[in-house]
Amino acid sequence: MSRVRDPNRSVGSVRADSRAVSTTVGYVLTLAIGAALLSGVVIGVGGVLDSQTDRAVRGDLSVVGQELAANLESADRIARLAEAGRTDPDVDPADGTAVATVDVDLPTRVAGVPYSVEITSGSDPAVVVATTRPEASVRVPYRSLTPIEETTLRGGPVRITYVADGTDPSAGTLEVTER
Repeated sequence: MSRVRDPNRSVGSVRADSRAVSTTVGYVLTLAIGAALLSGVVIGVGGVLDSQTDRAVRGDLSVVGQELAANLESADRIARLAEAGRTDPDVDPADGTAVATVDVDLPTRVAGVPYSVEITSGSDPAVVVATTRPEASVRVPYRSLTPIEETTLRGGPVRITYVADGTDPSAGTLEVTER
């Protein structure tokens, strides 16, 4: 004689029916495994995304630094050409002062992040472009025979102006200001 289980029979105060438990357990396990896999993918992609962002920021900083350094060198050549006429014996230096201005349209952000520009001079002059999120900086050297005033600016459009010395044609300076 076979034993048939009575579904209405209770064991203690708990009913002895366990037919729906496997469906519920399977559903919970599927959700748990899915959540674990999804969090692993999110963590893995987050690291790759941070790395790509850092590379994009450094690349953009390099482009901005090179563009500004090239424009500083151009302003230096323009200033020297403007001053060359003042040393000509046929030109009266009292007739006026040499003026040279170069406007540079730099972006206000690189890879969506604001940045700053520092211009250094001395024995190793350079344009240093930096951000704080992520912590990154790029140093681009430049050459200039005309002295350039050291300064720190916010990222964005700048103006390079030659400020001539009214008495000494060789004593003018280049100044970089925000526009």
